[in-house]
Order: sequence, then structure tokens, then C-alpha cells
Amino acid sequence: MTKHSCLKFIALLLIIAGCEEYKYSIEMKSCDEGVERKLTCSDNLSEDKKATIVKLYEKQIDTNTFWGKFDTNLPNDIGGAGFYTTLSTNMGQVTIYSERFRGNDNLNYTLEQAQLFVDQLVDFLIGWLEHELGDEPNFINLKVFCNENLRNDLKNMAIYFWLSNVLTEYKSTESEEMIIRMMHYFIERGYSGPKQMYVTSFGSDEEQILRILRQLIADKMGYSSPEIVSERLEFLSDTEHAEESMGRYVCTTDFFIKAWEAKKLQENDPNAEQPQINVGEFIMQDIDLEFDFFSLETSNVEVKLACKSEPFYTNGQWDEHENQVVWLSKIAEDMKLPTFFYASWSEPNDKYQQEHFGRIVLSNEDLAQYCAWKENLDEEEGKEWDSFISSLNQGEDLEGRLNAFRFSSDQQEELDTKENDLAKRPRDLILAGLKSETEKKENILTPKDEE
Repeated sequence: MTKHSCLKFIALLLIIAGCEEYKYSIEMKSCDEGVERKLTCSDNLSEDKKATIVKLYEKQIDTNTFWGKFDTNLPNDIGGAGFYTTLSTNMGQVTIYSERFRGNDNLNYTLEQAQLFVDQLVDFLIGWLEHELGDEPNFINLKVFCNENLRNDLKNMAIYFWLSNVLTEYKSTESEEMIIRMMHYFIERGYSGPKQMYVTSFGSDEEQILRILRQLIADKMGYSSPEIVSERLEFLSDTEHAEESMGRYVCTTDFFIKAWEAKKLQENDPNAEQPQINVGEFIMQDIDLEFDFFSLETSNVEVKLACKSEPFYTNGQWDEHENQVVWLSKIAEDMKLPTFFYASWSEPNDKYQQEHFGRIVLSNEDLAQYCAWKENLDEEEGKEWDSFISSLNQGEDLEGRLNAFRFSSDQQEELDTKENDLAKRPRDLILAGLKSETEKKENILTPKDEE
């Protein structure tokens, strides 16, 4: 079952253009300046896009491959933003990578655009049906239904559909649930019976969709016989008639007339041919984002990031043989939640920690927390802390010395208050690392109550 099929009767009102598929491959590894990045594009990428990429990289290795070094801010080569940050201390370092590929994380604006799309879609539907059925006595009933019930229901569906697209990236079964929810929503509100809706969803037959649309209009208009339905709704008898009818309606609108006048002026010809305006262009006027809830992804990206240790946080796949994290994903387009990759890993300074503590006391997320704490110290505090840690030696009373340390900047009256003890966080991390595995297990099994 496709995730878009239950709304195909709406998609009938749009002309969806196909796109070429583009592929991108990125390889990254740390270097002294930050990170080396190599981008390989598919052969069919346009020369204009390649020319833009060339400006972002130091070298062009061949027609489709680009290489460069970057510090913190990664290039906007595919579309998006990325950061590669390293926090270094004497105890080791942590590296954090995160990158957004396209999409739109301005969620409020995205949903506003979705609502605007629905408003213009329903306005088009009302105008089109009035063009064909406006002389009918009961047309007002259909118009009120479209203007109130249908408009509200489609706005809800737009949100459902956006959420379905988001969930697809995380868990396919939850996305399927959203699809069933949408079909159930339409059935519950009387747009179609269960059998017809599920046949349409699984069969995705355009003629079945038109039959549902004809029946819905007939019910709201009060047509009493199949003969009347066939006669009055001939413009919905098949997709060809429906598309021709929509085209005729578009040619009566102010939007079309203004476009034709503009074409006459541009060509300086009062007899210029009519502009070719499809239904999608008409509905999308004044919407400045590409509305692609119904489109298929057309770009894919693979990222390989070399790491010296397995990340403690990542949404990629760890390849222990190559010591790298790998991501492979479709790239989200404009109206969708961005494609997003991240990884964080630590590299303990084994020699330094062994020298001063006799073992590795900080690694993985604990080392990351330590590095983040150290980064927030001012210059004088940083020097004072480094001097203190460098003075520690394995074999002495490390716990006692750590517990006794206070920054000189601490106020005398605040020395014994935990909330004002600047050294509390790193002290707790190091003391936890000093404990043997046995002690850690004992603490888990027999925790002491805090006073």
C-alpha cells in the first residue's frame, strides 16, 4: 500500500511533475583544521549546481568529486547546514557532528503553508464546480459543504499527512497507522463507505476515485436517479473529461486573464497565444514553498564519518570494521521535516589519565560532560583546574584531594554549598570513574539513602 493513495482524489486536482533522481556521497574524517570532507555527486547533476559546489570546496578532484577542509561550519553543498565541533581537554576530547539536509524546520510556517494550500485547493474546487453546476437549485448545499466541512477536514488531513511523512523516517508501522487513521477519518465523516474507501486505497484506481467524487456530489445536490447523475456529472465521467473541465474553468479566472495580458505585453503582441497554465500552477499561486506532500523523494545521500571510537550518541549505523558511522537516506524536500544526521564520540587521553589516576576514569558520555563543563570555564578558572589535575598522582589520596579542591573564585561563605561549588560536576564524574566495577555494582545493588 502506498502512503499517498487514500488522498488521490485530492491529488487528481494537481498535475505532479516527475523529477530526476540525484545521488550524493559524503566521506569525512577529522584533521588538525577540523574535518576533511569529500563530496561525490551523480553524473546527472546540472552544471549550474556543480558550479555552486565548486565555490565551497578547495579542490575539484574530477567532474563529480570535490574535496576540502572545514572548521566547525560545514558547507551548504547539498542544501542545509552542518556543524563539526571538537571540545578538547587534557583528559581527552569529544567531537559532535550534526547536519541538516534540506527540508524545513520552521514547522509553524510549514503548517501555515499547508493550511493556505488547502484554502486555495477548496477555493479552486468550489469555483470549478460552480462553473459546471452553478445553475443547479441545490448547488448552494454543495458549496456550503465544501466551504465548511470539506475545508476543515482537508486542513486536518494536511496535518495528518505531514505527520505521516515525518513518522515514515522513524518507524514504518507508525506511518501505516497514520494512513489508516486518515482513511478512517474520511469514512467516519461520510465521504465514502468502508468498502469503497479501502478498494480505492489499495487499488488506487482513478476511475474508482471519480465514482466516489460523483457519488459525494450527487448526495449533496440531491440527485434522485443514476440517469440524472450521469447527465449532470458527465464532466466527471473519466479523468480526461475531468482534466478538460478543470482546464476550461482555469481559463475563466482572473489569474489566467492576468497571465495572458502579461504574456501579450512581454511578447509585445496583442494576439499572443494563450498561456499554458495547469491546475497545479493555479492552486499554488502565492504559496512560496514547493508543496510536495504528494511527491516522491528524488535525492539520496550517503554519509560516511570516520571516528576513533564508537559514538555514544548517533542515529547512524556503526561499522566496527571500518571505524565509521554510515547513514543512507532519502533527502527531505521543502515542506518536510529535514533529513538529519548526528553523532557524538569521545577520545580519552589514555596516557594522561593513566599518569594521574592510574586508570581511565573518563570516557564516552562522561568525558563529553567533562569537556563541556571545562569549555564553560573562563581562562583563569581553566588554568587553575588544569594545574590542580596535573598535580594529582596515582597512589595518593585522590578522593580526598578532589573533595578538598575549591576554585579560588568561590566565595568563602559558599564553600560548603553544593549549588555554588563549581568543581562539583567534574569531581563527581572523576570519582565515579575511580571506583572499581565491583564498587559500582555494590552501589547499584545497595544504594544509600541521601540525607
